[in-house]
Amino acid sequence: MAKNNYIDLKTAIPGPKGMEWYARDRAAISPSYVRPYVLVADHAEGLEVVDVDGNTYLDFTAGVAVNSTGHRHPEVIKAIKDQADKLVHMSGTDFFYPIQIVLAEKIQEIAPGPTEKMVWYGNSGAEAVEAGLKLARWHSRRPLALAFFGGFHGRTYGAVTLSGSKAKHREGFSPMLQGVVHVPYAYCYRCPLGLEPETCEFRCIGMIEEVMERIAPPSDIAVMVVEPIQGEGGYVVPPPGYFQKLRQLTEERGILLMLDEVQSGMGRTGKMFAIEHWDTEPDIMAIAKGVASGLPLGIMVAKKTVMDWKQGAHGSTFGGNPLSCAAALKTIEL
Repeated sequence: MAKNNYIDLKTAIPGPKGMEWYARDRAAISPSYVRPYVLVADHAEGLEVVDVDGNTYLDFTAGVAVNSTGHRHPEVIKAIKDQADKLVHMSGTDFFYPIQIVLAEKIQEIAPGPTEKMVWYGNSGAEAVEAGLKLARWHSRRPLALAFFGGFHGRTYGAVTLSGSKAKHREGFSPMLQGVVHVPYAYCYRCPLGLEPETCEFRCIGMIEEVMERIAPPSDIAVMVVEPIQGEGGYVVPPPGYFQKLRQLTEERGILLMLDEVQSGMGRTGKMFAIEHWDTEPDIMAIAKGVASGLPLGIMVAKKTVMDWKQGAHGSTFGGNPLSCAAALKTIEL
């Protein structure tokens, strides 16, 4: 047994109880999940996670970018408990409840840019992305979407079609959603063209314009979907001025700009949303992961002029669940 101020190992890793749970998992749960090693969590607080054998770990994944306030932050837990004493579920697609409205008003307040916004609720990042794609097509009455090599947007059909990070996410699932065209991202550290950002004059954006000239007419493109900082693609940070150029490109051609802030949002880059580093306002934005400190919540926020779909166009039974909304309000406050 090794012990210091943080790590407390009671058994070999993984321990005997962990291996028992591992065997039961393998017999009952989908083999599609990716688990790099056998960690069977029992309880956690802050940065520390304790497994079923009593071994202590430091969670540098933050629950895979979800526990933005740490595991079981006491104020978040209290907010959830207080809400559970009043209302656990009342489908926001069909009825009203105050905390869902209060959270929407808070999202309106913190969303980047001065334009008036509106909010749609789901349960995950993929759902928020799917909702944004549907809204873009509804609003524009255009069929195509531009997405980026290296991007990752989720595993449902629309989201995985927009993704361009790994072929294994698509293997065996074709055909994908029609109408998605991929273009290069500004990967300056390993520029595929061998150029330098100081002198390239945003050649990668020039390549997007060439795609529009050759195979994707701008008049057919509803939306450009992009992560401000790519995550699955290798944590790729674009150069200064890149997003201003993308915003100019989309505005000149009447294309909506949709940002996927599922991984990069909620303070992970030092600002509430990563796009604030480049002072660019999107038309649509997807929020999830860290927004509710571990409870499932996906939010699609769009300019009020864009969110013009009619009643019944899209919904979600559990989206904006009261407990998730309570957790999100406290998370934003913290």
